[in-house]
Amino acid sequence: MIDSQNKKDVYKERERYRQKAFLMMLEVGVIIAIPAFVALFLGQYLDKNSQTEKNYTLILLFVSFIASWAVIIRKYIVFSRKAKEIDEKIRKLKEK
Repeated sequence: MIDSQNKKDVYKERERYRQKAFLMMLEVGVIIAIPAFVALFLGQYLDKNSQTEKNYTLILLFVSFIASWAVIIRKYIVFSRKAKEIDEKIRKLKEK
């Protein structure tokens, strides 16, 4: 009986984590979009004030892209670590 309840709990945990993965995909879009928009408008403002072509805009867009991917990679590492823990729990339960 305990194993049955334990299995249900682990499968529910996995389902919650799948839902969290979907929300993380939406979060990735936000992580990329917001810094890109800020970089675009700030770069255009700086380019107008300093009479440059698009130097600041391109530099800020590049920096925002790199920063966004650094955040995404960090989130993936944390998510992946937790998913492996859940998969290990399921594997142990199946062996019993």
